[in-house]
Amino acid sequence: MGVRRSLQRAKSAARSWTALAACLATLVACDSRVREIRSTLSDADLLRFDRGQKLSAPCWACHDFYGTQNKVGPHLTGIYGRPAGSASFPGYSAAMRGSGIVWGRSSLDRYLASPQGLVPGTNMVAPGISGAADRDALLFYMELVTRPSSN
Repeated sequence: MGVRRSLQRAKSAARSWTALAACLATLVACDSRVREIRSTLSDADLLRFDRGQKLSAPCWACHDFYGTQNKVGPHLTGIYGRPAGSASFPGYSAAMRGSGIVWGRSSLDRYLASPQGLVPGTNMVAPGISGAADRDALLFYMELVTRPSSN
């Protein structure tokens, strides 16, 4: 019994270390991508970008901005110009799939202001962002970091 339990603990630890290594690799890739984007921005745009990045923190619980990993919600890479409900993600509501929305700055702004208001029946439970300046900063950040990588 003791050997079996030790083996299970070792396998669990190995899985944990593998998951940690994958997370660290993602963080390094994200950090280099953010540094690259930041190096192209004016001082005023840097302020908007930084504000958007801070505002995106709660979004990361459900969405991957930089990669193609689905979480509770779909990844956001390549969202601009993509029809709503069309990414490879099994959790879309029928309302989202049938919305006819193509994501762009205007549609994302309306959605972020009131997800249920734009798409009644969406699975997104976030309450929305009421401040137009906050949505503007978040959308500026999103537009830059969700572009598919050219690598």
